[in-house]
Amino acid sequence: MSTTLQYSFYLACSWLWCLGGFFPLILGRDYGWPALAAFTVFNVGGAISMGYYFKQRAQQQTFENKHKPAIAVFSYVTIAYQLFFVAWLGVAVDQPMLLAAVLAIAFVIYHSKGVITYWALAFYLLSIGLFIGFLGSDWPPVDLSARGYWPHTLLPLAIGFIFSPYLDITFHRAYRDSSNPKLSFTIGFGILFLTLLGFVFCYAGSLGDVFFNQAIPAAIIYPVIGFLILQIAFTIAAHCSELSTQQYLKPSLLVSTIGAFSVIAVGLLTLVKDTIIPWGDLPLEETLYKSFLFFYSLVFPLYLLLGKSKSTYIWVIGICTPAYSVGFLMGGEYSFSLTIGVAIMATVLVFKSQTKV
Repeated sequence: MSTTLQYSFYLACSWLWCLGGFFPLILGRDYGWPALAAFTVFNVGGAISMGYYFKQRAQQQTFENKHKPAIAVFSYVTIAYQLFFVAWLGVAVDQPMLLAAVLAIAFVIYHSKGVITYWALAFYLLSIGLFIGFLGSDWPPVDLSARGYWPHTLLPLAIGFIFSPYLDITFHRAYRDSSNPKLSFTIGFGILFLTLLGFVFCYAGSLGDVFFNQAIPAAIIYPVIGFLILQIAFTIAAHCSELSTQQYLKPSLLVSTIGAFSVIAVGLLTLVKDTIIPWGDLPLEETLYKSFLFFYSLVFPLYLLLGKSKSTYIWVIGICTPAYSVGFLMGGEYSFSLTIGVAIMATVLVFKSQTKV
């Protein structure tokens, strides 16, 4: 198989993690189909665009070398995000060993990383098989009625999905090693990843019943759990593989950090299961999940937009954090604060561009 096609499967699987596999449930529940449409367009379009942004490999390598610390932090946060979500999933379905299964699969992939693109192909085909099996189930329909607050989600989604891919270490691996990066990114996201998103949209109602309504239709949900395990395990392995290969972090330190975080996550989520935050009437587990979105929608994009001015970057983060926190964590009628946060970012960027002139 050509490296172009190999890395198409690699990209599709490395990018379908607990954000793509679960966040659409929240978007559909809180905002309806317009937010899901925006999520799909910006997600797929933003990922593909990175393959076309770099004109040559030397430009990509220069970018990667320049932003190494930020790329490493992106992977650390992403790995932690996957571990937290699987711990939450395991507690939600009363299978606390689910995280151990994910780590075991990731461990095998990591130690056979020389053929990691073939692992991606195998996992993609297995995921499609689970998709087909799920379609044969009596799954509940998803309510995608538009909610009145959906316009406030558009710009944060656009900013996050347009800029975050540039700090994803697996994207840089694919660009370096694919014989035709543009085609790999186009096929990987425009066809393969988009198909996986179709699976996510189909199972949204069923998985939502597990997390939001404490109802577990076992015959329906198991293919979904299998799908999430495969995709998240691959994402963890892909990031760990690149972190060690590119010498961002020693393997021993990486393993011990993942182990410690996993134990803490499972223990914490077991203790706080079904806990409600009084001041906002918010489920604690969902609030923690949403907190990770802060990195991908604000911290990482703003770094690329204002990274050269560290002082400006820090104080803009400080100003925007309350607006983004209220908008993402509370949502609903408070979603307008997301627009306020974006307006602050835009004002600073316009002001800086004018002062340069």
